Amino acid sequence: MNIQIEINTIKKELEEIQDESLIQTIKSLLKFARNKSYESRLKPMTTKEYRARAAASEKDIKTGRVKDIGTLKKESENW
Repeated sequence: MNIQIEINTIKKELEEIQDESLIQTIKSLLKFARNKSYESRLKPMTTKEYRARAAASEKDIKTGRVKDIGTLKKESENW
């Protein structure tokens, strides 16, 4: 199966759809698939990892390695 041919076929089919509810259903299906893909890559932390991360965060706070919300908002504009 050539994936690019399949994608092109689906694109052509989508261009012909006039049913708004069908389009919404397809969008929901795509969103569901993206979420499942994302979730499958997540790895839960162990309690030990969680505590180590919390300790490192506390150390960063004490040593002043923090950013204010304004800086974070500005940085996030470039993500």
